[in-house]
Parts: sequence; C-alpha cells; structure tokens
Amino acid sequence: MKPINYDFSNVQNLLATKIANLEIQLANEQAARQAIVEYAESLEKKLEELQPKEGGEAE
Repeated sequence: MKPINYDFSNVQNLLATKIANLEIQLANEQAARQAIVEYAESLEKKLEELQPKEGGEAE
C-alpha cells in the first residue's frame, strides 16, 4: 500500500466545517423541539381553561 500524505490544514478545515454543520443542525433540532413543547403547553393551558372546574355548577 502506498503511504498517504494529508495536509493538516485541509483536514482541519474539513473537520471544522463538519462540526459547524452538526452544531447548526443541533441548534435547529433543539429550536424545533422547544417550539413543540411550548405549543403543547399552550394547548394544555387552553384545555384547562375550557374544562369546567370541579365543584362548580353542573349544567
């Protein structure tokens, strides 16, 4: 097998780019999950407001 020579600068740039892309992907996923949690919490709050209180008047 032939020895392979790598340019450290090129490898470093490639890895830095991959890391940056993964960080962006992670941030996007975290923001999407947070938006889902906030939406679910708002729906729960609306549901609580629509449900009759216990011990209240029955219709």
